[in-house]
Amino acid sequence: MQDHNPVVVTAEWQVKQELRAMGLTPEIVRNVAIAAAAARAEALPVDPCSAGGTQAYIHGVRNIRLQLLPEGWQISRVGNVESTVNHALGIQLCFQNVDRACGLKNPEAISGKGAASRHLIESGQAELFPRAKDNAPKVVGATPIVWLICVSSDEDTVQAEVSCPEIFEGNQFEGFVKRLFVVDESFAPQPDKGSRSDDDFPDFDVQVTKK
Repeated sequence: MQDHNPVVVTAEWQVKQELRAMGLTPEIVRNVAIAAAAARAEALPVDPCSAGGTQAYIHGVRNIRLQLLPEGWQISRVGNVESTVNHALGIQLCFQNVDRACGLKNPEAISGKGAASRHLIESGQAELFPRAKDNAPKVVGATPIVWLICVSSDEDTVQAEVSCPEIFEGNQFEGFVKRLFVVDESFAPQPDKGSRSDDDFPDFDVQVTKK
């Protein structure tokens, strides 16, 4: 694990600036988050327990590519890890379901990460974190730096951040270099402050007549 805290960017203008340098926009990230959250919400109680997460992942990856491939990005499946790559910018973008995005705590992947993900991030982040180990990548920057669109959602909320993970050795992210907080929305019904109470309606005089 690296011995520093991530740079956390929350100011809207600064998030836009950081995303623009990556060839992204808040709208692109929001579209991915909403697509993933909607797909998760379609899972039924009778489905396999992994259905919601699987559908969120599929639609998250799909939406990233539908938006970015027309802009010159390319599909990558190196090591069977699905990513979308911009070689000109030196960035590869992955979708990740997490426990909680845009929170005080670093997000954790819902599903543990395997050797292929570790290797991809180690290769891509080599320029950020060169290692003295014998098995460290010899060609610095040979693989684009890995960034994740991390999405969490439930019945009422959706959050999304774009974050750069540090090199890790277990089956879970151990830290992040930078976190950009992009989406934090609630869809829970809100009280209508303009709604009228019973006292707002006028009294009606009801006339009762004998037959």
